Amino acid sequence: MILRGNDPNLTKGYLSQWIIDNPDKRYDLSGQVFENRDFSGWRMSKVLLNNSKFISCNFSNADLSEISAINSEFIETNFTKAALYRANLSRSIVTNSNFENSWLYRCVFSNAKITDCNFYLAKSQKVRWPSDFRLEN
Repeated sequence: MILRGNDPNLTKGYLSQWIIDNPDKRYDLSGQVFENRDFSGWRMSKVLLNNSKFISCNFSNADLSEISAINSEFIETNFTKAALYRANLSRSIVTNSNFENSWLYRCVFSNAKITDCNFYLAKSQKVRWPSDFRLEN
C-alpha cells in the first residue's frame, strides 16, 4: 500500500520498512506538497518525488540516494549532511536551501534553477550542474 505524503501513517519507520520489503520498486510521492515536514534521518533512497513541492522541510542526515525529484521545488529546505548520491533534481527550482556538508556524488541538477543556496563543504564530485551555475568559494 502506498501512503500519500499527508498521511499521518507515513513515518520514518514505515517508509524504511517498505523500501526493505520492496527492493525492486520505487515508493511514489510525486505531485505532492510538503510544508514544514521533518524528514531528518529518513531513508528515502529511490523514492519518486517528481513534480512535488517542499517548503521549509528538513532532510538533514537523510538518505536521498537515487531519488527522482524532476521538476520539483525546494524552498528553504535543509539538506545538511544528506546523502544525495545519484539523485536527480533536473529541471527543479531550489531556493534558499542548505546543502552544507552533504554528499552530492553524481547528483543531477541539469536545467535546474539554483538561487541563494549554501553548498559549503558539500562533496560535489561528478555533479551535473546547470550550465549557467558556478559554485562560489
